[in-house]
Amino acid sequence: MVKWLFIFCFPAYFSFAQTIQQCKYRFDNYLNFKGSLNNRVQFKDNAIYILDNKGKKEFAIYAGEIDLMAKFMVNNTFQKQEKLLKFKRTKQLAASQRDSILNKIVDTKKIGKQDKSLPLLGYRIAIDPGHTAINMVEAQIEQKFLCFVKDSINNPYDTIKLFESELTFNTAQLIQKMLEEQGAKVLISRSQNNFNSFNCTYSQWIDKHKTRILDSLFANKLLIKTKYTKLSNSSDRDLFWEFFRDFDLNNRAKIMNDFEPHASLIIHYNVDEKNEPWKQATKKNFTMAFIGGAFTSDNLDKPENKIHFLRLLLSDELDRSEKLASLAVNNFSKNLNIPIASQFDANYLKDNCLFTKSPGVFSRNLNLCRLINSPLVYGESLYQDNEKECEQLMKMETNYKGIKTNERLLNVAKSYYQAVLKFLKN
Repeated sequence: MVKWLFIFCFPAYFSFAQTIQQCKYRFDNYLNFKGSLNNRVQFKDNAIYILDNKGKKEFAIYAGEIDLMAKFMVNNTFQKQEKLLKFKRTKQLAASQRDSILNKIVDTKKIGKQDKSLPLLGYRIAIDPGHTAINMVEAQIEQKFLCFVKDSINNPYDTIKLFESELTFNTAQLIQKMLEEQGAKVLISRSQNNFNSFNCTYSQWIDKHKTRILDSLFANKLLIKTKYTKLSNSSDRDLFWEFFRDFDLNNRAKIMNDFEPHASLIIHYNVDEKNEPWKQATKKNFTMAFIGGAFTSDNLDKPENKIHFLRLLLSDELDRSEKLASLAVNNFSKNLNIPIASQFDANYLKDNCLFTKSPGVFSRNLNLCRLINSPLVYGESLYQDNEKECEQLMKMETNYKGIKTNERLLNVAKSYYQAVLKFLKN
């Protein structure tokens, strides 16, 4: 039974009226990875400028336009964002142009009067359960599995075998059940625990779609000939890492953005990086979460990344993502009894992330954190290879409303669920 029901009324979803100072705060605290954007973004008293790699101004957002542009970026598709920014460039919009743009903005996140018995009625939550493989052939390609004998002396036949895709999908189903009971509409980016976002396994995609997709991208000049030839002749493993992984992630983001979510949950399970190649258990266990940001200068060489950067700079998505992620991390720690990670607990936290003011929440330059247009949390709730977790995660002896699971996954789902409720309340 879900016993942690909250009853509340919801305020308006977004608070705009953004200022140059607020944008500069986001730039400094979430977006500018170790100063690498200092020569690509300029903040003046009356405008924000985006520069190309030669120092030429490409975009300008003037102080009086920030609120308008933030609303537009949040409430429109990438294609419409791209069209407006190509039109605008560095010119200042006239009052008539601002009015015309404002009149065409449809607030897709507006929520009507709430039903106290269904506090999430009208809200949309998108969930992306990470990865796809649940058999050893595909798992060897994706490298998101554990398979080892925990105690080779006393229990030489007791094998730990975990597929992260299976864990994340089970968690997503549990969260979906909990949220829907409170009236929310929930989207899961893939429909089975062994499927990618194209509703098939990777092997099925290779057999049925690979040639068609590559031919189409080449015909539409989205792949140059040398790249097309290389991918067409690549092994399944090389194709996955050089093409399919990002292709699938982009499609996951599209599916989620088309759903126009009020919040997005990206579910992953971690491992101890110092335990590689993960042929034994570790005593370490930490919980953490990521949000968008940590852009580098070369990121802004790609036109599409400039658009995502501007959306994150001008709107309050990063501020709200930090709040959602902080709630999730605190719930993970409390419900699972796991310490919150600091920047010193993993090299990738120290070397590849910006530290937010919320313990355990890090800005990281991950595809989905950049592509998804909503407040989000990319959760890494526990270490799968922890000596206690690996055994508990193997069990599927708990039944939650028709879903077979275990207490650890159920507590992770509960943590996300509680975070979403409190986030939307506040």
